[in-house]
Amino acid sequence: MDRKSNKKAEITKTQQVKIWSACALQAFWVMGINQSFGIFQVHYGSDKAVKDGITQPEDKMQRAGIAAIQSLGNGGIVAAFAMLFFPRLPLIGKHIRTLCFGSAMLATIGFATAAACNEIWLLLLTQGLFVGIGNGVFFHVLATILPEYFEAHSGLAQGAASGSGSIGGVILSLSLPKLLKSVGSRWTLGILSILSMCFLSAASFLAQPPRHCQKRSIKPVGWKAFKDPTFTLLFMVNLIHPLTVAIPTTFGPEFSEALGYDIKMASIILAISSVVGIPARFLMGNAADKIGHNNMLFVGTTTFAVSTLVLWLSAAQTSNGAVWIVYNVVYGCVFGIFGTVINSVQKRHFGDELYYSYNGALSSIRGVGYMVGVPIAGSLVTRVKDSELHGNDFVKPIVYTGTLLMVSALCVGGVGWLDSRKAGGSGGGSHCCKQGARTEYFVRAD
Repeated sequence: MDRKSNKKAEITKTQQVKIWSACALQAFWVMGINQSFGIFQVHYGSDKAVKDGITQPEDKMQRAGIAAIQSLGNGGIVAAFAMLFFPRLPLIGKHIRTLCFGSAMLATIGFATAAACNEIWLLLLTQGLFVGIGNGVFFHVLATILPEYFEAHSGLAQGAASGSGSIGGVILSLSLPKLLKSVGSRWTLGILSILSMCFLSAASFLAQPPRHCQKRSIKPVGWKAFKDPTFTLLFMVNLIHPLTVAIPTTFGPEFSEALGYDIKMASIILAISSVVGIPARFLMGNAADKIGHNNMLFVGTTTFAVSTLVLWLSAAQTSNGAVWIVYNVVYGCVFGIFGTVINSVQKRHFGDELYYSYNGALSSIRGVGYMVGVPIAGSLVTRVKDSELHGNDFVKPIVYTGTLLMVSALCVGGVGWLDSRKAGGSGGGSHCCKQGARTEYFVRAD
């Protein structure tokens, strides 16, 4: 089907302001929580957490178990089922706000009930599963809708919104250690519960539905989609990047302590990547609109991979704190690029008609990556007490991260190569899956 024949509703400035503000608010809170979880990773394995009664003495070396709280809490559980409900998002209309309000309440309840926990498995259920489902709706659904409202400058809009996440990461990375020390584990989680209700309720009120199009696919994609090499390569990218992206922030504070820094300095180093990310996401999003979203994704992924294998690995092998800080600066520049441009990349390749169906399938594998990546890395860290950790104890997860990112960069490069071949052969760079052109795949939105 010719994309130009698929009429779309006109967009108003008010709609753009509302959806961008909703995404900025959710990014500030949800991404801020995710980026600062390394503070909890250290805390839940400490004597202070045991004294507060939030964990048990035998939980102190359960790094993979503690990391699993973040893997569920980052919203990957929602993305994992995206292939089932993303295709029908265009039918939800204004009920998107009801969905978001319900999710806000679930995240609020998750933090509130986490404050009453006394074992890791209960934290997995509350701060992990409940918060993860609540936050995941905002993080994955609203971020998918946003580029539809900014066709000409989707990279800039997404970069500016995700920059709010970096601001949240800075504030929470610096404030959480102080809260945990001054008011304890339970009151800190209670405060997070109240703040979740405030920020996410405001985002719910401003949420906008998917853009109205004359025709949309409402069917999940089938196995035949893998016959398209572009889809297969993007499938690999959507799996690998989430497997790796949260590892530096989740284990960063522990790594900093292994190099000899105290928790205060460890939280400052963690905040550095978020501080750098504030202008970087805005600039990278703007640059992506000019040089191409796929090109920017390739540059970002390659830089992430090389810096991990060169800088972070060197810091681990030599216990060099200066190199570790430099790595955090580089990481802050590039780690948000994937989230900023991936939806625009996929929208361009699959078109408005198939966007939600194909994005649903790719988001599902992305969700699997978010859920299992950090626990896998945690299991690779040498199993000793935090006080006995050294830089070399992190070599395996660092190599794991860098190697996977190199594979992801090759896949992104493959997507660009295929796109250039299509552009040369057909006179246009856009890619549309022909199997989606059958009329039974579409419904009229009007």
